[in-house]
Amino acid sequence: MSVNILAGEVGVVAATALRELAARAVGVLPVAEYADGAPLPWSVVGDGGWDLVGVPGDGAASLRDLVEIAQTWGEFCVPLPLLPTILAKRWSAAARERTGPVTVSVAAPGRPPGRFLAPYLGEPEVVLALGLGAGEDRVAPPAVAARDGFAPTLRLAETDLRSAFSAEAAREQAVVWAAEAVGCARRTLRDSVGYARDRHQFDRPIGSFQAVKHRLARAHEQVELAESALLWAVAAPADTARPVRFAVDSSIGVLQTAIQVHGGMGFTWEMGIHFFLRHVLTLRELVRGVGL
Repeated sequence: MSVNILAGEVGVVAATALRELAARAVGVLPVAEYADGAPLPWSVVGDGGWDLVGVPGDGAASLRDLVEIAQTWGEFCVPLPLLPTILAKRWSAAARERTGPVTVSVAAPGRPPGRFLAPYLGEPEVVLALGLGAGEDRVAPPAVAARDGFAPTLRLAETDLRSAFSAEAAREQAVVWAAEAVGCARRTLRDSVGYARDRHQFDRPIGSFQAVKHRLARAHEQVELAESALLWAVAAPADTARPVRFAVDSSIGVLQTAIQVHGGMGFTWEMGIHFFLRHVLTLRELVRGVGL
């Protein structure tokens, strides 16, 4: 068993382009300023064809490439359904016929029977793909859905329609969501290191204190292990669940450390770390819902 450690050209080019788009839109803004808004219009990614990067054919992104793209996208938490659209159009011909965004729905563990979870459902132009390698290949028009405000950057909604996934489509969706979670963790770790360097107490940067730097060192280890777990998930189709869950749980641990490193500021709306934490906690629910 082997997997390319590095993403291919498609993944690198797409991740670089999307990083530049997101950085221009929200790079200098705290997430609290755009979590409830629309900082990046769909046309920016749609007109560039980035939603079609995973469509089967010559030059299509591999799952390893999609991991690279998802990690990059996760660093910004832009409230735009790019990743669900990429996966939907990868697996559904009906979704590919749409020029706009598409989402998917999964089981809702712990919620009432017959209720399913769909990120971004109810947002303008978003339709629901119902057949991803399984079931009837069609899309459902925008529907009124009960919204869940826990993670504003994912715009989660409840619906009575469930997407049907083939085993491979479900695996890829779970891996991509896990990669997005790791991107969130990587971003908050980088911000936390910068904060520990700049924030002073007793005339010293707090990053020089063992209680802080040891936590950050552990968080760095968690991110590295989570990224390795993603490679394992790509390489081992028969053993995807364990590395995916490990990557998501490790990302949650890094986010919790980030809040602690920021001290009293870590809980504030202005710092916005809780947006990333809520985002990843919701991704964990979606991964469980898809069957992993």
